[in-house]
Amino acid sequence: MTPSFGQQSFLMPPSTETPFECSLGSRARAALFLLIVIVPGLSFVATTISIAAASVLEGKGGLSELQKAVALDPADPEVHRRLGILECYLLNPPNYADGLKQFRQATDLAPLSSLYWSNLGSACESSGDRACADTAFERLLSLNPMMPRSYWVVGNHYLRTDRSQEALAQFRRLLELGPDSGYAERTFELCLQAVNDPDTVFRQVLAGGKNPDLGLDYVDYLGRHGQSDAAYRVWTLAVANAQSFPLALAKPYLERLLSLQRYQEALAVWEDLERLGIVKKPANEDLGNLVFNGGFEQDPLNAGFDWHSAKASFLSFDFADPGAHQGNRCLRLNFTVKRNETYQPVLQLVPVVSGQAYQLAAYVRSEDITSDSGPRLHVFDPIHSEDLSSRSRHALRGGVGLAASQSDLSPGNQRKLLAG
Repeated sequence: MTPSFGQQSFLMPPSTETPFECSLGSRARAALFLLIVIVPGLSFVATTISIAAASVLEGKGGLSELQKAVALDPADPEVHRRLGILECYLLNPPNYADGLKQFRQATDLAPLSSLYWSNLGSACESSGDRACADTAFERLLSLNPMMPRSYWVVGNHYLRTDRSQEALAQFRRLLELGPDSGYAERTFELCLQAVNDPDTVFRQVLAGGKNPDLGLDYVDYLGRHGQSDAAYRVWTLAVANAQSFPLALAKPYLERLLSLQRYQEALAVWEDLERLGIVKKPANEDLGNLVFNGGFEQDPLNAGFDWHSAKASFLSFDFADPGAHQGNRCLRLNFTVKRNETYQPVLQLVPVVSGQAYQLAAYVRSEDITSDSGPRLHVFDPIHSEDLSSRSRHALRGGVGLAASQSDLSPGNQRKLLAG
């Protein structure tokens, strides 16, 4: 850390579509058991399906009324569809024979309606006729090849009929078409439940896709759901041949690694970001200075191994004050009230080599400081803070002045990271 690590340095502690489209969580009685087995978190009982079906038919009459409506207006596909819903989902036991007949009649009368084909596919699957369901869902995709929901419906159908590879292919197409459509997290969840292998999900659903940002969303999803080892493996796959992307996409994952004290992985992620040009050191940074952006010559990222800052009462920050000892900028802290408080407003994690001696130094100026110590540097081990805690020897109080403040330290055999 040879540094003029800045000019001042202060440290802180640490669809509106019917529910009978073929989506997971909207299937009839015959699919209930498979729903419960494949996606336990989304399982529900037959009464829920009946309520949903009843809401579709609300105000439209019962069985006899709908049968009369079909007899009076046999060319109306919507009447056939509603009668099919009632017969397949609300009757006990269901009348699949006539219900499927009604759904087929609806598709014959309105062959370009994706909704009718989706309803037919759902009813066929519920009745146990997989060939019929496959045909209906293939027709659905041909009518709506650019509609993400169609692939969600068909992907769920393949999952429920024990065809996970076909399902993954549908989910891949879904995310390619609608990366911002709200399906991403639900897709991650279903795919992981289907194959139980995070790496396989990445390779088959996300790798090489048109939207590489989804791979980073998936990394973050794994990290948030307690799969830190898998998240790091997928990170390495996602960035191996990646182009540059906004830091904001990686920041949640990077900060989570730091909060979990997975520092080696966090450092590797940071180095990947540097390699991709997403994180850049200031142009004139001293190569021997281990403190990133030590002179505050660029705005801190408040992430990773750059400066972190936290708001504090009666304290304001300026990371671009022109009164620098060298360079163009320095950090300025303004104490807005005259009172003695302990502030540690900025922090940086610095990788070090165990057993090697370091010196941390900074140029510090103070004006009208009335505390006993004035500004100081504080260095500690974030994992074993009780074993290493060093404060700078020199402090400034009272009048205007510029002086070097420094601290000598030597991390022990177990030290890989220092905070200060």
